[in-house]
This record gives sequence, structure tokens and C-alpha cells, in this order.
Amino acid sequence: MKEPNLKLIAAIAFAAVLVGAAAPARAQLGTIRLDNWLFYQSNYGDSARWQYRPRLFVPYAFANGWTLTSRADLPLYYTDAKGPANMDGDWKFRASDFLVEEALDTPEVAKNLRLRGSLRLVFPTGGEPPFGADQWQIVPGAGFNWRLPDVWRGVTISPYARYFHGFDAGSDRLTTKRSWNIFPTVTFGLTEKWSVALYPEQGLTYNDRTNKWFVPVEAMFSNRVSKGFEYSFGGAYAVVKDDPAYRWVFQSRLTFFY
Repeated sequence: MKEPNLKLIAAIAFAAVLVGAAAPARAQLGTIRLDNWLFYQSNYGDSARWQYRPRLFVPYAFANGWTLTSRADLPLYYTDAKGPANMDGDWKFRASDFLVEEALDTPEVAKNLRLRGSLRLVFPTGGEPPFGADQWQIVPGAGFNWRLPDVWRGVTISPYARYFHGFDAGSDRLTTKRSWNIFPTVTFGLTEKWSVALYPEQGLTYNDRTNKWFVPVEAMFSNRVSKGFEYSFGGAYAVVKDDPAYRWVFQSRLTFFY
């Protein structure tokens, strides 16, 4: 399925990413964050997938309270899932789809409340399934971050939604993506260093092609060991499987701040 008119939109999105990465001279470089994610995913069909995903965040703060954050992900898969790129279901290793994203946070619109919008571009570097979607994807997103430091030991409500619009698929047998990814994220402080987050990474998905949902339950515990280091672990389990993505996921993360 081809939608060549969207190539211009992809070019504009990529240009926006490059402009964001350059950042205006008036912006001040914030704390750079490097996430090292490790996932083990149990799939339907008796297959599994290991994933290592380095993720880089580079924020720029402006004097008037705006923040622009550049992000890049390079997921690496090791899986025995079957697909056009792994017809025999052997264990194989390959890079998946690389992505870049620019996110813009507003100054406070109310006490401890900031709005966020983003634009992501996903490259078809992973090729065909099970390693990649084999299509370009433009992904706008929106949400907010509301800190409630006096509630419990500190609560942050940060829901977010992204819409994945795929185009220019590498094969006519592939269906271009039209799907929502929704994160009803809430983070609770447990102690001075420990916190637990609900829906920080996996989220809910709605397939706009089939009108079906996939809903897991997800939680993740984090320990901010020092100013420059944090570790996290948790997982997700599928409960609504009309559009199945996995049975369960275990995930861990080592985060470095610079």
C-alpha cells in the first residue's frame, strides 16, 4: 500500500528533528539522559523476544520556560518469532526500526502543570516482521505532566497518547499502521529514592484498522541511587487480548544522567 504524498510530511518531520537537535543558541543544554532498556517478551504462538533498546534524551531549556527534548531509540531484537524475515522461526538477531522524536514542553499553565506535544519519525530499518514494520511511520503525540508533591510521598500524573500513521510499506502484503498508543501514566513516590510507575512504557493500544484493543497491566519500580544513576525493573501482563501483542513482558532499565 503506497501513500507517496506523505513522503513530504516525512521530510518535514525529519527536518524538524534536525532543527530541534541543533537547538537555538539561546537555549541552555539540560541534563542528558541515557536509558539502557532490556526486555524479555513472551509471545502468543510459543515464541519469545529479547530486546536491548538504548534511548537518548537531550533537553534544551529556554528562558521563558519552554523545553525542547530530542530523543533517539535504536532497538535490537533477538527472537524466534516467525515472519517474512524469519520464516523458519529460528533464533535471529537484528536491529529493529530506528526512531527520532522532538518533544516540546510548555511553561507551567497552572501550578505544577505543563503540557507536552511531540512528533516522531520511525524509519523502516528493521525490514520485515518480526524485526520491523517495514514502513515509514509519522507519530504525533500529546499529553501533560502534573506534579502533586504534597500528595502521598509525591505523585506525578503524566498521561500521553501517540497516533502511529504508517505509509510507504515495503511490500504490498503489509498493512500500513493506523493505531493509538495510550499511556495513563501515574508515578507514586514510595521513599526518598524509590518510586513505582503505572503504565510507564507498554501502554494500551487501539488498532484503528480492526477497531480492537490490547490492554495490559503494567508497573515498574525505580530507585534513584544517585544524581547520575537510576535503575528500574517491572513488567506487563496482557488482560484484554483482542489485538494480541504479547502474553507478558519483563523489563529493566539502567539510566545514566550527564
